[in-house]
Amino acid sequence: MKTEEDKYLNCPICGSDALYKYGRTKTGKQRYQCLICNKQFSFGAKKIVVKGKPICPKCGRHMNLYKLEKNFLRFRCSEYPECKFFKKFIFYEEEKK
Repeated sequence: MKTEEDKYLNCPICGSDALYKYGRTKTGKQRYQCLICNKQFSFGAKKIVVKGKPICPKCGRHMNLYKLEKNFLRFRCSEYPECKFFKKFIFYEEEKK
C-alpha cells in the first residue's frame, strides 16, 4: 500500500511511477527500484563524482567507481561483465583534532 509520500515519487531516469521499495541504504534512507527501467535509487542521495578515473590495464577502457568504503575505493572496468578487472585504492583520512 502506498503512503501519501509515495504517491508523488517518480523514477529520476524514465519518469515512471511504477516503483518498488527495494530495502534501505546504510544511512536508513528508503531505496527504490523502477519496474520499467530497473534503475535502483534513493531520493536525496548525492552522486559521487570522481575526477581522473583510472584506465583498465587489461582492456584500456575507463574504470567506474564500484564501491566506496571507509578506507578504500574500488573501481571496476566499464566493460563489466566482459572485462572483470577491478582495482582497489586504499586511503587514510587524517585524524581530526
